[in-house]
Amino acid sequence: MNRWYQIRRLRGAAWLILIGVLALLNQWHILSWDKSWPLFLIVPGVLILAERAAWSADVREQQTAQTMGQTAQPLPPNPSGPWAAPPSTPGQPPFIQTHPPDEPGREDR
Repeated sequence: MNRWYQIRRLRGAAWLILIGVLALLNQWHILSWDKSWPLFLIVPGVLILAERAAWSADVREQQTAQTMGQTAQPLPPNPSGPWAAPPSTPGQPPFIQTHPPDEPGREDR
């Protein structure tokens, strides 16, 4: 499994930890809910940066492996999602996706 999927799986846990820590800080009268709103912007930003860094590192590893004649990382077990690679013909180099897949329901930026 590549790093991008591992970081992607941490999203829900990061939100739960953030809410739990903020509830604890609110209970101890250290940081109130109305003063903690910047953390709800910082956490997704850090997660997005980590995802992009992991994605670019995985793409670089695949490209390096192909140029050196080694096999690239295998595809995930069920390649039926939007990130699935199209079948390649014998004369073409394998497909390398250079950007994260679009999420369903997410508007273009």
